[in-house]
Amino acid sequence: MLDSNLKTQLKAYLEKVTQPFEIVASLDDGEKS
Repeated sequence: MLDSNLKTQLKAYLEKVTQPFEIVASLDDGEKS
């Protein structure tokens, strides 16, 4: 389980990098399959 504070920081971070994260996730899925 993630610490509440860590989860908040992670959410804020993900909101900042949503676009790059989606690109990386797409590339990662492609490499795994």
